Amino acid sequence: MTRVLNLLISVAAGLAATISVLAIMQERQDTSMLKYVAITIVSICFFYAFLSFRKQIIHSVLEKRYITIGIALLSVCTLISLIDWPLFLNRPWYETVIVDTISLMTISCFFSFIAFLLLRGGYEWRRTEVSKLQILWYMLPMIAVWMIYLLAFFPGNMSPDSLTHWREVQSHEFNNWHPIAYTMVILLLTQIWDSPAVVVVFQILFMSFVYSYAIYSLRQYGLGKKLAWMAALLWAVLPINGIFSTILWKDVVYSTFIVYLTIFIMKTILQEGRNLRTWGGIATFTLLLLGIAFFRNNGLPIAVVTAIGMMVVYRRNWKQLLTPVVLVTALYLIVTGPVFTAYNVKSANPNESLSIPTQQIAAVVSQDGELTDEQRDYLDSILPIEDWDAYNPYLTDRIKFHDNFKDDVVVADMGKYISVWFEIVKQNPALVVEAYLKQTSLIWQINKPVDGYTNPYTIDVDPNSMGLETKPVSQTLYDVVEYGLETSRYHTEELFWRPAVFSILIVLFSLIASRKLGMIAWLPILPVLLNSGTMLVGLPAQDYRYQVSNAMVSIFFLLFACLYKKREEPADGESTSPARQA
Repeated sequence: MTRVLNLLISVAAGLAATISVLAIMQERQDTSMLKYVAITIVSICFFYAFLSFRKQIIHSVLEKRYITIGIALLSVCTLISLIDWPLFLNRPWYETVIVDTISLMTISCFFSFIAFLLLRGGYEWRRTEVSKLQILWYMLPMIAVWMIYLLAFFPGNMSPDSLTHWREVQSHEFNNWHPIAYTMVILLLTQIWDSPAVVVVFQILFMSFVYSYAIYSLRQYGLGKKLAWMAALLWAVLPINGIFSTILWKDVVYSTFIVYLTIFIMKTILQEGRNLRTWGGIATFTLLLLGIAFFRNNGLPIAVVTAIGMMVVYRRNWKQLLTPVVLVTALYLIVTGPVFTAYNVKSANPNESLSIPTQQIAAVVSQDGELTDEQRDYLDSILPIEDWDAYNPYLTDRIKFHDNFKDDVVVADMGKYISVWFEIVKQNPALVVEAYLKQTSLIWQINKPVDGYTNPYTIDVDPNSMGLETKPVSQTLYDVVEYGLETSRYHTEELFWRPAVFSILIVLFSLIASRKLGMIAWLPILPVLLNSGTMLVGLPAQDYRYQVSNAMVSIFFLLFACLYKKREEPADGESTSPARQA
């Protein structure tokens, strides 16, 4: 009788949850019947499982105040991230209360169930001997799958940014607008094979090695063999990894460094800081910081602040950790200063860092906000007032790359530009806040804005004068892979192709890991948190690549949360899988 009752409740709850969650995200007529059916089936199965374990969930999750508060806050943030705001503002208040309440309860139940599964079981945190050959074995499925993408999109996918790197390699006229570190990688690799394909092969090998090394590292400290293989296979077939491995973007290498640094921090925690007392550990840490600092123009603060965070937590090793901070900062200043000058390398345009202020100014001008005559004249000297109407709430290119935009006026006196912007912000708080939330929606919003867009990836080689073009090994293979990507994008955009969902999962897994391994388990979140933070102050467009590191690293936070300290977690009647194989 209990099973029948649970099933009836699950059907009702599943239907209510599906209707409510989709109602907060989009108009009913914009939702396909397939999506309704698929989500309803999943919801019913989920609620049946939830009800079957409700007592254990209450005991292991809801009675732990720390976890309960964390889940409650994260559930509210997720609800906000899912809401279609124009729809929210125009819906009757009573309907809003109903659908938002049911949606919030559904999200909380989902997070509680995930926490329950991770808290009740796991692998004991202990040193285990694992052959280094396992790294190679984990790499093989990733290489095999991602090579299919290369064959489909041979010799690799190239956007205008990619072509800029390639053009610099051909002309030897270098510009750090797009980080020269990636240009140098292309220059070196093309000495072996003068084709974009050699860069793709490098990216496939680099990504697969870092992912496999991460799985191997966690296995060294207790992660089970079966779960490790499941992670390797899942990450091999995930479309995000497959398509990004074939795109010539510095973001791919940069994001892989973010993953590697995150794993280094996790391993430091599992080794209780012993690797920081070895030259090999410090050398690895230094190389990772250098990679992050040089492969994206916002990388230096991420590298330095991460290192400072490590110094705070591992105060006994502050002298060893000070060396990477000083070395990375010094090398960065030397390379971007005297070395760039000596070799006539043009530095990145400082106007690039002003994406958010420029967007906010454009929003105020285009929407007839409050401006003084002096402010209007100053803005007119940068871009004719009527041309500020080119403003797009989600893309800075319409303004900063406008034919009439005089960025030299901005760069000549950036202090004045910032001062005028600050005054405009004070005069138009509502407009600038709205402009900011729209421009940064890629970071915090799972549900794509109705008037917005997401640029998830690029396929093919953009038109160019260098003779580069897409030549798939098989047109059938090209069609199949492209169809798979577009189908994934169309049906699972919120799940896979909006990075905010991975950010939320990273926080959830870190919350659980901190309960099982101690508060120090929050430390690995620092690189992805800082990367998102820098994007919140300078995001130029809604391109997935700016946050792809969050998607790439998310599974390792899950695996990290599968470990527990002996005699500390699981506890209070929670169970562990017997004799977890390492």
